[in-house]
Amino acid sequence: MTAITPVLTDSKTLNEVVNCLSENIPIQTQGKCEQKNIFEILIRAATQRDRIENTSKVLK
Repeated sequence: MTAITPVLTDSKTLNEVVNCLSENIPIQTQGKCEQKNIFEILIRAATQRDRIENTSKVLK
């Protein structure tokens, strides 16, 4: 039996979701934090059932 490589990986799925949100829900940001970073933090926190504060620390 051969292993099947998934078509969508976790990182590809995250990128697709972030791109879709960025195109449809514009958020103005200030400083170093970009819109993409905000969406990544929110998505990862939601999928990992974690706090936003903890997720942002982990992603640094």
